[in-house]
Amino acid sequence: MKATEHRFWLCALLVCMVLSVFAGITAPPAMAANISSTDWMETVPDETKLSNMSIPGTHDSCTQYVDMRYIFQCQDASVATQLIYGYRYLDMRLVLEQKHDQQTLVLKHSIARCKTSNSPFAGTLTLDDVLRDVSAFLDAHPTETVILCMKAENSKDDVAEIQKVLYETIDKDPERWYLKNEIPTLGEVRGKIVLATRFDDKLPVGFERCGLYFGWADQGDRTVLSDPTANSVINGRETLYVQDRYNYDTDDKIDAIHTCLDNSQAAEDTFFLNFTSTSGSGKVGHPKEYAKRINLDLYDYDWQAGTAYGVVIVDFAPKKIAEKIYQTNFQPAQ
Repeated sequence: MKATEHRFWLCALLVCMVLSVFAGITAPPAMAANISSTDWMETVPDETKLSNMSIPGTHDSCTQYVDMRYIFQCQDASVATQLIYGYRYLDMRLVLEQKHDQQTLVLKHSIARCKTSNSPFAGTLTLDDVLRDVSAFLDAHPTETVILCMKAENSKDDVAEIQKVLYETIDKDPERWYLKNEIPTLGEVRGKIVLATRFDDKLPVGFERCGLYFGWADQGDRTVLSDPTANSVINGRETLYVQDRYNYDTDDKIDAIHTCLDNSQAAEDTFFLNFTSTSGSGKVGHPKEYAKRINLDLYDYDWQAGTAYGVVIVDFAPKKIAEKIYQTNFQPAQ
């Protein structure tokens, strides 16, 4: 073999070796020039774990219409509109209520009732109302998934009874739900609701039906910490990190949000929840005023393409911030 021919085959071999090393590294998908807020998950690879993405979410998602709005309103758009904007994590606060001789799950924020409209005569918003909107969205946009994180809002409610009523609801349309306590890939849950719960499995229903366990210690302490996150265990292999410093003043809250964005620990085996909401450090909060400043900061933040920020959970959540968050799942369009 001639020397020049030998060098050619040697270079070809080296190229193949380099390509084989990088074959297993998956870059974020290229950014579609006209990506839609209703279908932004469509081009994210099926094998991507939900925890290894940037997902826009909303805090106290059902409070567009709520009693004592000055204190308890955290959203000015309906759940249906939030989904259209691109938000895919919804924060649900459940309370048991007796209706027509049966137990029903309704939505509240603390003591304040979430309502179906702004009328003083409006009915109480129920979980069934919300699920109709979520299911309609997923029927229209089957490439998407929605995480519903359930919290027992009234400490006097029996969690086992909440679970019982919840699973009666789920079993009306079981194929709609992903219920395992195991972080799924996006491909596993397209067109589905992913159940996450902030309460222990009291029935119990077991690993296959209890949903992702999103339980964490309360973060209402006003002490400013250099590391504002707390971690807990989802299961024996997967971890949850949470920043939910809801009693920080606005400056300290922004610092906490930035600390988490700058040092995101979102990964295949780590779900990261970064709450941008606060009720402030005073006795009576005014979420809308705090959100105005925090949302301006979020809009101006230097979001990095190809970075997994986890779930970023927003008050008075606008479409433009959802776009900022979910676009980091993609490389910039060329």
